[in-house]
Amino acid sequence: MSRLLPLNLTDHRGPLRPMALLLHALDTAAGWAIVVMLGAMVVVVSLQVALRYGLNNSLGFADELSRLTFVWSIFLGIPLGIRLGAHIGMELLVARMPATLQNVLARAMAALAAAMMALVAWQSAVVAIDQWDEKMASMEASAAWFIVAVGVGCTHAGLHLVWLALTGKPTMTESVATE
Repeated sequence: MSRLLPLNLTDHRGPLRPMALLLHALDTAAGWAIVVMLGAMVVVVSLQVALRYGLNNSLGFADELSRLTFVWSIFLGIPLGIRLGAHIGMELLVARMPATLQNVLARAMAALAAAMMALVAWQSAVVAIDQWDEKMASMEASAAWFIVAVGVGCTHAGLHLVWLALTGKPTMTESVATE
């Protein structure tokens, strides 16, 4: 897993160290959860295909479970992409500005994006609470688990964006950035 999460936020010193430790723990947990969920998705879908075409039978819950694990893996992966700077950015104009202005704009955009993530996380919590009684069609679980993934991912992503707004720098090393 250390290769999946190559950056060591625990090396950070100063008043932001508790936040660095929290982000490191969340990133590690998210990385392992993604591995488990993708593994479960592969097993369930493979078993579903084998049963459907081999025995003319199927698992009733396979579609919903694979969709749920897919949604969770996506929303758990978004913050890891923010941490690594892996998301697409439009830098045509910003790249031509002085480094100080680039840093100010990057911090401002990270703060704005963190506020947007907080809003989405809050609204997903409201919707999840409202839909908690609604059950999935083939599983005895709440359909709100799909919405909970949005809230968890946005909260985690928001923390990374707050980190970028406070530090003004990505946590990625140059060697990782060029791989």
